[in-house]
Amino acid sequence: MGWSIECCDLKCGAKTSARNIVDLIDKHRNEEGWFKCSKCQSHGYIEKRFALQEPGETWEPYLKGIVTLGNPEDIYQPFVFLVSYEPNGHPNDAWFSYYKDTRHLGGRLKLGYGPGGPPVLGEDKIIELVKTMVQKGCIERSKLLDAIKE
Repeated sequence: MGWSIECCDLKCGAKTSARNIVDLIDKHRNEEGWFKCSKCQSHGYIEKRFALQEPGETWEPYLKGIVTLGNPEDIYQPFVFLVSYEPNGHPNDAWFSYYKDTRHLGGRLKLGYGPGGPPVLGEDKIIELVKTMVQKGCIERSKLLDAIKE
């Protein structure tokens, strides 16, 4: 499955392609995990569109980056897409996913976010994800602190 990353800088407007999820994570993100344009290095996004079960309804997210949550040596790699609903909007949703890469064992690369179910995260990974989302401005620190007080 290929991924098309579009540049957020309207002056550039370049499109970049990633071959698969591993290529997307390894080569098409900046050091903070945001998708980047290969031409100008500005932030980028991946536009998706999914038909829902409800007649005529769609889900149209813009994927802005990825937070990886797995141990790099493991075959099973949970991660979270940071989701916005505008090409230049800031993400405020998290789409849980994972991939399994068994190509080095003669298997295949599998991306899972649907019939295979969502990833399972331990307490430490949930805390890491929340911390990262606060640092990236996807969750307001004050809202989190208020929620914890309750």
